[in-house]
Amino acid sequence: MVPMIQVVLFEDTRVGDISPLTDLTLMQEVVVGGVKQFERMDKWLGTRTRWLVRNGYEEKVPKDRKPDFGDPALLLNSRLISPEVLSKVRGLEPGEALVSKGQVVAARVNSLDYDDSLMIFKGDAGTFKVRPCDAHLLTSPWDVSPTSVITHLSKDLMEFFKPPASREFGEIRVLGNYPVNLPEELDLMGPVTIDAREGPVVIGEGVQIEPYAYLKGPLYIGPHTVIVTGSRVAGSYIGMHGRIGGEVTTSIVSDYSNKYHLGFLGHSYVGRWVNIGAGSITSNLKNTYGEIKVGGVPTGLNKVGAFIGDHAKLSIGTLTYAGVRIGPASHLHGLVHEDVPPFTIYARSLGWGLYELDPESAIRTYRRMAPRRGVDPDPVEEQLLRKLFYETEHLRRSKGVKKGRLVVR
Repeated sequence: MVPMIQVVLFEDTRVGDISPLTDLTLMQEVVVGGVKQFERMDKWLGTRTRWLVRNGYEEKVPKDRKPDFGDPALLLNSRLISPEVLSKVRGLEPGEALVSKGQVVAARVNSLDYDDSLMIFKGDAGTFKVRPCDAHLLTSPWDVSPTSVITHLSKDLMEFFKPPASREFGEIRVLGNYPVNLPEELDLMGPVTIDAREGPVVIGEGVQIEPYAYLKGPLYIGPHTVIVTGSRVAGSYIGMHGRIGGEVTTSIVSDYSNKYHLGFLGHSYVGRWVNIGAGSITSNLKNTYGEIKVGGVPTGLNKVGAFIGDHAKLSIGTLTYAGVRIGPASHLHGLVHEDVPPFTIYARSLGWGLYELDPESAIRTYRRMAPRRGVDPDPVEEQLLRKLFYETEHLRRSKGVKKGRLVVR
């Protein structure tokens, strides 16, 4: 049984290694496999977890998720992905910590205080009695996608979503024997094929599926998302209130993002509030079929797409090389063969150069986009966009990003 104390999921300094996925999104809310990390931990531990986050991001934590300082707590690293270590987590005594490869996995305290928080954030076991363990902690963006999609998506959908007893599919042609979970409220506009030969398919409430879409498991489609006519969506997680068209494979598309038109998205991670223009393509394979590096770091994978941060916008016909990282609130044009810092208008291949995007411009765009998804703009999101802009100025300067307004002649 889980100890009858608060379980606190904590961020540490290593969440920065998963950038740009974590630049504006808490690690607790990053999609890994088929669920967000906090959903995974809640189910694993049978409790509603509390969240301890990096400085300046506290207002992103829902009120009922804030930790109770002064009370006993079991602290658990929000990057944990291996459930087999949970028996050791549950067995911790006050003053003990589990450490794997120099990283704090879990710790237990009689009274949660700010000193504990700071020490844990730094990844320091400090005065805790260390108990070694072998745990898998996410350490890179490709750990999240495509790796977690390939290794965890199907298992997560089987574990977290139970299909209804009846299988009345109407105009949906179903192939295969894996579970297909359809909601009572589904706007089906014509013939659709669901291929469940290689994994389960879970579709949320209020999803609209236009005619002649091909949906291949393992696949999750979040509530109130639109799947466009003729789409091919396979082996992916699609968040809520999205718009998905063209071909998407082995990718994670977070909430409120839009890929409405023809184009290809593969082995990629797309953050929140992203718009991908018509004809945009993410390369996910080298001509040589060789290993792909991200920022010069070997991934051990031969298929890696793009890592696209929150609020980024890809213009029509944008082409990204395999393994590029796109910072939040960046605007892309043409061919992108290198990492792009946050708040950058990137148009090098068109001869326009690199220009800085004013954070107020990104916020105005967000205020226009949010009502289109049926939600109000969040002042906390706007505050964090401004914060990130000032914190990442050095990245833009080092890349030669110019201040001033881009003028296309």
